[in-house]
Amino acid sequence: MSSTSTGEAHRDVPTPGAAAGGSFSGKINELGSEFVTAAEWGIFGGPKSTPDPLRAKIVENLAKAQAAVKTGDLVAQQTAFLEAKDAFSEAQRRRPVWYLANTRFGLLPLLFTTISTALGYCFVFEYCLELPLVQVTRHATFWGLSGAVLKALYWLQFQINRGVLRPRWLAYFLVAPFIGILLGAISALIVKVGFKLFDDGATPVIDWRVIGLFAAFAGFNWEWALEKFRYSADAVASRMSDRNGTSGKPKE
Repeated sequence: MSSTSTGEAHRDVPTPGAAAGGSFSGKINELGSEFVTAAEWGIFGGPKSTPDPLRAKIVENLAKAQAAVKTGDLVAQQTAFLEAKDAFSEAQRRRPVWYLANTRFGLLPLLFTTISTALGYCFVFEYCLELPLVQVTRHATFWGLSGAVLKALYWLQFQINRGVLRPRWLAYFLVAPFIGILLGAISALIVKVGFKLFDDGATPVIDWRVIGLFAAFAGFNWEWALEKFRYSADAVASRMSDRNGTSGKPKE
């Protein structure tokens, strides 16, 4: 639910109510986002022939509040907003247990993250690599996995605090650990290849903590990792082109 900001609606005539309306506009949008999220979780479910009266009340009062923001009527904004808030609170009080478990405690996201992390760990470290626990903690993919799990938990609490954890995002918690494993492995490869190329082909001795730190941050910040991967690939390609060009020149 978007609205025109009060500053734009009253650009030529600044009033005390306009500044307050601007703050209420943000609150109205936040309540609208929570309302949409709750509707996606199905707390306003029921036959279409008999729509939920609380849902209709919330929509009506949010529309009134938005209209009051445009006109700068502070009293009407507060009244409509509080009525919509009260109706939404009443709808949440009658919510089913599963709605509370997911939107307040993140039950399904935590369950999906745990299952995906366990599957990724067993497949990579026990089935493919067959590493003991001591070596697992020094492996780049473990730190990539750890970074991705940390990102998932941080993102979960952030969305729960805002009240906008949407059911369509549950797939993220299933794939995040596997993405962390892949990003950790690729980051380790880039670090090793980069050291080898820029050390004139010498075999580098790199502390596992350096690779682990790079892998963990890659698992936590996917955009940063993909950007660094692109830069690294360009640098490696440029370095190899320079070497091929130099080796192809005839000796004087």
